[in-house]
Amino acid sequence: MPLGTSLNRQLALRLCVGGLMIATLLGGAVFSYEMERIDDAFVEEAVEQARTLSPQLPPRLDKAAKPQVQARLEAFLRERRSAASHFAGAEIYAADRTSLAEIMAEDGGMLGPAVDRSRHVFPEPGASWYTKHIIGGELYLLVMTGLSSPERPDGGYFEGIYHVSRARVAVASRMGLRTSILVILSVLATSALLYPVITRLNRSLVERSRSLLYANLGAIEMLGSAIAKRDSDTNSHNYRVSLYALGLAEAAGLDDAGIRSLLKGAFLHDVGKLAIPDSILLKPGKLNDAEFAVMKTHVTHGLDLIERFQWLKDAADVVGCHHEKYDGSGYMAGLAGERIPLAARIFAIADVFDALTSKRPYKEPMEPAQATAIMAAGRGSHFDPALLDLFFSMANGLYGEFGGREDEGLVHTLRLRTLHYFEEALER
Repeated sequence: MPLGTSLNRQLALRLCVGGLMIATLLGGAVFSYEMERIDDAFVEEAVEQARTLSPQLPPRLDKAAKPQVQARLEAFLRERRSAASHFAGAEIYAADRTSLAEIMAEDGGMLGPAVDRSRHVFPEPGASWYTKHIIGGELYLLVMTGLSSPERPDGGYFEGIYHVSRARVAVASRMGLRTSILVILSVLATSALLYPVITRLNRSLVERSRSLLYANLGAIEMLGSAIAKRDSDTNSHNYRVSLYALGLAEAAGLDDAGIRSLLKGAFLHDVGKLAIPDSILLKPGKLNDAEFAVMKTHVTHGLDLIERFQWLKDAADVVGCHHEKYDGSGYMAGLAGERIPLAARIFAIADVFDALTSKRPYKEPMEPAQATAIMAAGRGSHFDPALLDLFFSMANGLYGEFGGREDEGLVHTLRLRTLHYFEEALER
């Protein structure tokens, strides 16, 4: 799948999921807010009704006025009983918070036990307090408000159980739901409108990222080829080794990040040879101990070079460990077994196989069977036994496809088979 198409699909999916999540959360928050506003409106309505009682009460609310207060409270509830929303019960308190009168409507007998009226919160002057209760599917508001007036500055308190009819609750709920749906649709519409805008910006970013990726890969190829041609007359070895290593890595189940590390390391494994003098690197005969000690430093030089660049740091497994041996007799760290990174163990097998089966100025190429016979002697000492056995099962096929090739087709084949591993990393 093309990188841009894949990214656009990811973008569409993320916008859709993100839009739905935001719309759901915001819609739910708006609905809750609207329902609170509706509750506040009902409470204000109840408070306004309660305050109409204040002028009808005696000037002083004390024990002496109890009979009159009780009569006025009963009349107050009767007068409003026929309204859709009304008080199903009420109680009046003196300024010192002692109860002076209490009444419950005939059909409100079950409300007393259901509504917790033991918790009285007496509000500050001019304020109100309420709690909400759903009883038998009906909405009841327990409201407490002051009865102060210019004529009665210490006018006491009114506490009532205000019943809001189902019809009014349904209408209010529909209004809140309608507002919530509008918010959800607005968020989704905004997400949909943002998609083409972000897609255009994303397309430009994808092209720039792809260009940068190709430039980075090209730089690795160029550097690897320059190193290979310094001590050889061809750079085809790097491409063949990379293809051999890729085949083995895929068969061994190396993950995508590991394959990217392996491919970078395959081209840059000898980058440290840039620091090795020609007198040693190009010496036709066998190196003496001192010269070999210098030659081995190409590993540390290579690590120094790649660790300066964030994008190349993951090549360190191959660059730093491609001369390690499975029995621990290699260099530079003398790692053994699975302490050697998997990418380096894979590369070592591919590197030796291509060296044996390729023509060099000082030797003719070996047949795959002869090469694998020689490599088998290093099973468990030089090479990882399990990986070596796996490679042997596919060596003839890999050699038949790539063995001895020096043509430009190797470059195209390697890019064709590996580019998607790097483009997938861009998508993340």
